[in-house]
Amino acid sequence: MLGNKAARKSAVFFLLKASNTALASVWSFLLAYALVRIVGLESYAFFATVIAFASLVLQADLGISIRLFGQLRQNFLHPENGSRQALGNAVAAALASYAAIAVLATVVFGVMVWGLGLGVAQYHAIYLLLFAGSVLPLPWMILRLTANAFDYYVLTEAIDCVRRTLLLALTAALVIGLPLMAYAVCFVLLWLAALAVLFVMARKRLDILTGARIREGFAVLRADLRGITASAVLSMSEFLIYIYPYYVIPLTHRDALALVAFDMFYKVTRFATTAYLTVTETVLPHQTRAFHAGNVPMLRKMMLVAFALAAVPMIGAIGIIGLFGDRFFGILLGNPDVVTPSIRLTICVMLFLMMVQTVSGAVLAGIGRLAVLARRASTTFGLMLVLALVSGLQNWTIEQFIAGYAVVYAYEAFGYFWSMLMMLREVSRKRHVPVASVA
Repeated sequence: MLGNKAARKSAVFFLLKASNTALASVWSFLLAYALVRIVGLESYAFFATVIAFASLVLQADLGISIRLFGQLRQNFLHPENGSRQALGNAVAAALASYAAIAVLATVVFGVMVWGLGLGVAQYHAIYLLLFAGSVLPLPWMILRLTANAFDYYVLTEAIDCVRRTLLLALTAALVIGLPLMAYAVCFVLLWLAALAVLFVMARKRLDILTGARIREGFAVLRADLRGITASAVLSMSEFLIYIYPYYVIPLTHRDALALVAFDMFYKVTRFATTAYLTVTETVLPHQTRAFHAGNVPMLRKMMLVAFALAAVPMIGAIGIIGLFGDRFFGILLGNPDVVTPSIRLTICVMLFLMMVQTVSGAVLAGIGRLAVLARRASTTFGLMLVLALVSGLQNWTIEQFIAGYAVVYAYEAFGYFWSMLMMLREVSRKRHVPVASVA
């Protein structure tokens, strides 16, 4: 059982994560509501594409942050395993690289927008600012996971909670008349402030960042090429699975509303993933402790807790979409016919599938089992490409495409679940191997 102090810390963390999930979800839909009314449905589709393109840049992480988290976590729990200074150098190298990539990507995006005349000319500067703010989570990820590996997860969530609260207030101001340009500028400034605060606090509390050498850090990362390759395949496959329809749908559907319909599907299901991650990140410290200690009963218990807690937002979301989806999307978009009943049904199915996938995959990633996840995810993405080809050749409707998307996604969800069960069986067998036979 967890001690009182650990239980209190987990409860605070869960409340912060839940708050951040709620803030992120309300912000996402409130921003869509505001943009649709400020720029119209047709122009909103391009704004959604800008954010999707920024998400592509975030994949420059290549899963290195979660790979480093697994190594840092193991070193924190068992300092004799690995060099903390070497890991600190790797974190510094990754952080410097991510910051440079975010800046470079913003410059390239700006050149593309003005050079190719993308979107609406009067919104070019706003596109650039929203893009810049949307790529800043790249350096944030490595800082946050590094701090979390050393049990500073409450601190990182508290900083993010303040940022999200201010951002939501800013978005509410946008709805009632704040100029879109002012909103875009403040969006970037809030991210920069959060990054600065987290960096300063991490430097004060984490000895691994003291005296870290970037050049030596790149050598550490190169030495772990096999592990990073697995994390890169997993990260890119997962990202492309979620985001590739933004690039396929405009090619196969001339009606911009088809992309808007998928964007709503994406936003609701990604909200679900964020809610499920609230649960998985809360129990992950206890799961990793149990795994590395060989405490099978506690590991099983924490898995059951994760599934039970994740089922709460899943059931709530299914209830809202199933019973009030027509009104919800009608108010949000000003047109209840964009998200049809069949799409709403598919959303409900995806909410369940994403719960299974997220809870199962989070623990496997946290203990470093990235290779098995990478194989499942890359195969799923291959199937997604087949889906895109078939749907394009057969002129599928957007409803048929989204339904097919959910069917393919089920392969990955249940594949992750099976891998998680195999991990539990493996740990249980190791725990019951007689000492004599080990020798």
